[in-house]
Amino acid sequence: MKTLYLIRHGVAQHNVLYKNLGRRIFYDERYYDTHLTGEGHEQSRQLGEELKKNDYHDIDLVLTSSLSRALETTYNIFKDFYKPVIALDVLKEFPQGLQTVNKRKNRDDLQLLYPMIDFSYLKDNKDLMWNDKREETIDELNQRITDFKKFISERSELKIAIVGHSSFIGQLKDQKIGLLENGDKELLHCHPYEYTFE
Repeated sequence: MKTLYLIRHGVAQHNVLYKNLGRRIFYDERYYDTHLTGEGHEQSRQLGEELKKNDYHDIDLVLTSSLSRALETTYNIFKDFYKPVIALDVLKEFPQGLQTVNKRKNRDDLQLLYPMIDFSYLKDNKDLMWNDKREETIDELNQRITDFKKFISERSELKIAIVGHSSFIGQLKDQKIGLLENGDKELLHCHPYEYTFE
């Protein structure tokens, strides 16, 4: 039995711009691999302070999406954490393809920015998961989740923090993606959702 603490990244640029510009912001090339806003940095720093007070809830491992907003969140929360922190492409936001906000920067550049994070599990320097011809399907997302569960099951750690994105986390824990345009309630930013995984 493993306990996962699922954490959505802090508020990012596209989350704020969506309120005025709608879905087109996701495809705007000016917003490629978007970053946290000031509010997002503050949210993640506050969560880091809370977790640190409780000795990080005995978390053994941190896994983070390789997108910048998740990496920034991970750094802010776990900068004083002295156990493994690993970046995984499989944790990136859905859909992979066309939406420029979900395309990651080159691995070499990310390694320079976040030396505390292990990027060795990213197979390629460039983001080959992201598709410039079409968006990922829900079946492809479910396959990513299956691959992720296999990765988790092969690890010895029992308490694992996951820093990721609303669609991936929602589909993992509830088999549902909450979309604002459908009137759904989105997952909270920087709020740990506990999920038991066997």
